[in-house]
Amino acid sequence: MTFPIRNFLLLSCLCLVPAFGFADIERGREIYSQVCFNCHGPKLEGGQGPALNDQFWQHGSSPEAILEVINKGVTGTPMIPYESVFPEADRKALRDFIVSEQEGLRETVRSIYPRDYFKGKRFTPELFDSVESESQTPLPENHYYIARDTDGVLRGKSKLYIKEPGNYQFKIRIKGKTSILINGKEVHYSDEKARKEPQINETFNLKPGVHEFEILHEERDPNNLRFWGALQKVGSNKQFVLVGRSLQGNIPKFVRAIPGSAQVVRKWIDGLPPRTLLCLLPNSVIVAYNPVNGEVVKSWHTAEVNQTPSLPDRSAKPSEINGEIISEQPTGGWDGSLVRFIRYEIDGENVIIVSQVDGEEKKTRIEPKGPKAYTLTVQ
Repeated sequence: MTFPIRNFLLLSCLCLVPAFGFADIERGREIYSQVCFNCHGPKLEGGQGPALNDQFWQHGSSPEAILEVINKGVTGTPMIPYESVFPEADRKALRDFIVSEQEGLRETVRSIYPRDYFKGKRFTPELFDSVESESQTPLPENHYYIARDTDGVLRGKSKLYIKEPGNYQFKIRIKGKTSILINGKEVHYSDEKARKEPQINETFNLKPGVHEFEILHEERDPNNLRFWGALQKVGSNKQFVLVGRSLQGNIPKFVRAIPGSAQVVRKWIDGLPPRTLLCLLPNSVIVAYNPVNGEVVKSWHTAEVNQTPSLPDRSAKPSEINGEIISEQPTGGWDGSLVRFIRYEIDGENVIIVSQVDGEEKKTRIEPKGPKAYTLTVQ
């Protein structure tokens, strides 16, 4: 008997999020594609609003926390409360769809335990259960880190979301003593100081769904983790990193147009000259103006500057422009051989850039035009 592909896909979705029904996910996908994609991106990759498929969840990554944000919104942001817009069934369906798109660690909680209690003992969950932790901290980054002055043993618990079935294995740089468990079964054990003892690093099969992840770890020095680890899909480049650095209070950050007033910012944008002036007009048009030659390098409508820190490696990545490229744009530019940028001015909704061209003062005026355009005039 043949097995229709539609039935296979249905079973896959049900396995991935067993608490939610297929119809709920499809209804949630429909709502997302009609409403949410404007801010969070067509593929949940983020835009004016934060990404909904990466590691960082400022307000919590559990199904309950996601539903709470959908219901109540986020004060001070464009995220409105949808409990007065959609019925409860639709809001839950939207939550179900977002949850079905998750991969990697979520709902991560770090607990720190007193070091002396564990001296010379083999790590097991039962050993940790027998003593009280000194602290328990939810980690919105959904990977593990500790403060430099932490002197204790780490126990971490997460939900592990898997979308691609297959064989997996942990890639570990051994530092200190580490035990990792998936669904209660130990699949990795290593002890840097006891190399003669049996070390474990199994290859194991994971089906699509939500799995229990637990890590027990200790290093000799009370410092940031030197341990590094990732869950790797065998025969694939797909991996989920376990350890990183704290965002240290940084959250997704966007610079957007201010209603009624233009503004100019200077941010490092990959692909733009280093001295570029980003002119944010109140119609959400951004004009990248190069004061070295008076030319417009690029322009975007429905745009914003994304200053969100880089989540995978905590690096200070360059800011990005989110928006739609304006294909037919005024370009500007000077004919003079000696150009010197002097200053910029804000005149209500307009930006005035003052330059000296071959000894003569010139003013470039950039003004909003309609919802998706601008004009550029030289005075």
